[in-house]
Amino acid sequence: MILLQVNLYKYVHMNNENKLPSNTFCLLPWVHLSTRPDGSMRVCCTANASSVGATNDKEHGGQVGILKTDDGKPNNLNVSDFESAWNSTYMKNVRVQMLAGEKPPSCLKCYKEEAAGHRSKRMWETKYWSDRVDLDKILADTQPDGEVPPNLAYIDLRFGTKCQLACVMCSPHDSSGWIKDYKKIFPEVKNESLKEIMQWKDKGSTNGSSYNWHKQNPTFWKQFYEQMPSMQQIYFAGGESLIIEEHYEILEHAIKMGYAKDLELRYNSNGVEWRDDLFDMWKEFKLVRFHYSIDSIKEMNDYIRYPSKWTRQEEVFHLLDTQTSNNVEVTIACAVQALNVYYLPDFIQWKLEQKFKKVNMWPFGAGGISQHFVYWPAHLNVKSLPTDFKAKCRAKYEAWYPWWEANWELGIPEWHKGKVDYEQWRSAEYGIKRLDGILSFMESEDWSQRLPEMKEFLELCDKQRGILFEKTFPEMKDIFKDVSKN
Repeated sequence: MILLQVNLYKYVHMNNENKLPSNTFCLLPWVHLSTRPDGSMRVCCTANASSVGATNDKEHGGQVGILKTDDGKPNNLNVSDFESAWNSTYMKNVRVQMLAGEKPPSCLKCYKEEAAGHRSKRMWETKYWSDRVDLDKILADTQPDGEVPPNLAYIDLRFGTKCQLACVMCSPHDSSGWIKDYKKIFPEVKNESLKEIMQWKDKGSTNGSSYNWHKQNPTFWKQFYEQMPSMQQIYFAGGESLIIEEHYEILEHAIKMGYAKDLELRYNSNGVEWRDDLFDMWKEFKLVRFHYSIDSIKEMNDYIRYPSKWTRQEEVFHLLDTQTSNNVEVTIACAVQALNVYYLPDFIQWKLEQKFKKVNMWPFGAGGISQHFVYWPAHLNVKSLPTDFKAKCRAKYEAWYPWWEANWELGIPEWHKGKVDYEQWRSAEYGIKRLDGILSFMESEDWSQRLPEMKEFLELCDKQRGILFEKTFPEMKDIFKDVSKN
């Protein structure tokens, strides 16, 4: 255990720019816990991507961001509870390392993105929560060994894997919709690295985990509802949260107990279907942030988010834009990956031309779309693309930027007209700067040794699903030209 032999409070103003304790500090370990569909707990939802790299050799071991018990096993809600996980040795060490200016292994994903010029989850979550919690008090209450009072401001809940879709970048670990195809595809895999990546070990039952953890842990529910009166935000993800019963039970409880008016809801959702009374329930809450998980348009959507149909997704866009109450913010949560990175300008242009009233209007995504990276499976990470195609992406972005610059006001809502000028828009972190960061991140490492994995994986998916990669993404047809047929 690393001990911090200093007065923590004095760190508050060491970082002159952000008034943060250190340059590696993130607020999430002090205000937040994240769950996995199998009941594992994480520092945050992206922490266990930190070990993903150009090969399957993980510098810090597998599941680096998963909270561990003192004996090294995953701290899982099937056999544990979140209050004990909150001040586990693992979590305390993360806090101490951050306060000391060190980089916890669980958090390397964010630090790598920042080094490549990309604004990371650490950066925007810390900014967001710095405006909503008393940082001085939080640090003053932190003990030298990293222990803090168990007061959750924000929790990420993933109740199992129930989902209608089998998105190409997903797996049975996160979507029940993948199971049917997985059973047909996995036995045909020849590439050993791909086989390792696609392993679905013990079908979610490793070390006592279970996709039904939320149905068999009354201690969790007792602690959760005890925390709810002081909670500020609940984040629902999947599986697919809008078809999971427990999600609606939480909303009903919050409304009944009078907590909803002070509570923010946040979602990542495929938006395919929901309960008829959802929009009415949302009206009761302080704020609802709905991150609509869409990665491209038209036939590319149908390929990536298989078996969704673009006609339905377009319909959902307009329902969210016109039928939700004023307390609902709608953003596009685009998972940037090898299959869609070239086409992001097309997606942004389509979105702007729709002239939505609330979908990703300024300041969200600078009026364009919001993006995050796919890390797993690693062969779909943008770093796995060949160098010449990366250059092709950069050329396309830079040729398209003038169009967005000329049409920037399409992403500014009526209530912001006259309050945002071109210079403010052009300097926004999530506009063109964000796209430049995506390019820089993509170019920062060469993972092209994963191209054989990508090729075989897409061929097997095409065979099983009756779809064609080269027909759907014609500009990408040459990315495998140097990959051996053997």
